[in-house]
Amino acid sequence: MLLLAFAVAGCGNLDESGTPELVMARVKDAVNLDPSHATEGQSLNVASEIMEGLVMFRPGTFDVMGSLATSWFTSKDGTRWTFKLRPNAKFSDGTPADAAAVKFNFDRWRLQHDPYHGAFSYAYWVSEFGGFSDDPKNPGVVKDVIVDSPLQVTFVLNGPSGTFLRNVAMQSFLIGSPTAIKHDSLAFEQHPIGSGPYVLREWLRDDHITLDVNPTYSGPAHRARIQTVVIRDIPDQATSVLSIEKGELSMLTDVRSDDAAMLGAERDIKIVRQPSNNLAYIAMNVEKKPFDNVLVRRAVAQAIDIPAILKALYGPGTIPGDNWTPPGMLGENPRVKIWPHDVTAAKALLAQAGLPHGFATTLYLPTTPRPYMPDPQRLAEAIQADLKDAGIIVTLEPLEFGVFLSKVQNGEHPMCLIGWSGDNGDPDNFYYPLLDQDSAVKPFAQNYAFWRDPTFHKLMLAGQRSADDNVRRGIYQQAAQLVHDQVPAIPLLHTPVPIALRTSLRGFVASPDTEYHFELMTTGT
Repeated sequence: MLLLAFAVAGCGNLDESGTPELVMARVKDAVNLDPSHATEGQSLNVASEIMEGLVMFRPGTFDVMGSLATSWFTSKDGTRWTFKLRPNAKFSDGTPADAAAVKFNFDRWRLQHDPYHGAFSYAYWVSEFGGFSDDPKNPGVVKDVIVDSPLQVTFVLNGPSGTFLRNVAMQSFLIGSPTAIKHDSLAFEQHPIGSGPYVLREWLRDDHITLDVNPTYSGPAHRARIQTVVIRDIPDQATSVLSIEKGELSMLTDVRSDDAAMLGAERDIKIVRQPSNNLAYIAMNVEKKPFDNVLVRRAVAQAIDIPAILKALYGPGTIPGDNWTPPGMLGENPRVKIWPHDVTAAKALLAQAGLPHGFATTLYLPTTPRPYMPDPQRLAEAIQADLKDAGIIVTLEPLEFGVFLSKVQNGEHPMCLIGWSGDNGDPDNFYYPLLDQDSAVKPFAQNYAFWRDPTFHKLMLAGQRSADDNVRRGIYQQAAQLVHDQVPAIPLLHTPVPIALRTSLRGFVASPDTEYHFELMTTGT
């Protein structure tokens, strides 16, 4: 605790008491701060304080509002999107955040032969826009980006897209300073330059990130009133809970359900919950036996007692993963429910698959808590016990999150315990990155089941190309049924994510994309 207090006091602009105005703790550091190839919230939520996109989601919703762009319109056929930009917007290095900068960033992401594309994976570009524009086999959605004037940019699409605007609003497509990227794109991962409400002062790996208010910010939010934010990384959750109780933290994310209940009872602490725009699931690698057999996959699904797991390990508001998508999302299929817990039926399915005595396998899991999985080890142990009852002997393989991701993206696992926090409020954002054949490309796969179903792929393309919500609703309802029947992965649950706040911290908005929006907050009694 003395080390924590010393480190906090040693970074950031200090108020009269000698501490930063806002100190937030989380269990894990960012991986890199270039949002175009970051794939986890710890990185993206920091980057979104430093950089702006063309558009953004209104805090607390998935309604699209302007950011660098002040207005936009599309052609009648839906193949051209034109954005008018905010006058005089600048990156924190003093260079203009104009149409040329927007084109530079998008060209870097979408063109494999762009000189600044580099060897990065750009997993989100591929998962949201379908492919690189200069790939003749799979050019994806975006055909070209045209600078009409310094304050206007037009996107030419290969066809109409029902997901384009929401995709552009995602944290992965924030606009960075071309000058900084050209100077050193690897250094940009560690020290991004943007036009957002804060600038990065310091990043000490696995300890803290310090953000200072950006004096040149001219975006839709007013200038941030909290001058300095320190984001601490405290892996031991008992330590972080004690720290917020003692007033050494203003904010604590991803609180375990039992800790949330305890902290919420204290006078000077309140618990808010981010919407359950997430999914915890088990992926079964269909490239490895016996998971190539749908009967085995169904047996695994029926052996797991999801309601009992929710009751034992999760807090209020958590619901079973009936659909692959969170509750209320477009395309939710009310006829699709979780496989019922039935050990006898599971054993019968295994026998039908030629495994009357069961089988042994390995479940990979991250050691780091996730928003949808605050205690991975206990969740894995509960699944292990359920599967044992059906004759499936599971060895747990806990791994540090970075190592875990590398292995599952390369398909080394038989089964893995993982999840997803939604980015844009659209069903495509859950289905296409996690289950489509386009996302099953090693070593950067996001489809950890490596399931490649041509019928499902056709549904995904149809959903992306339609702008009619009624048409898309039917498409994703079909997808929900197909995923349930073929069960390449088992959706376990959707859960609201508890965040603990000192009552002196005002203005926090619980957003479904998990952004923090420090610029909206104030401190004081």
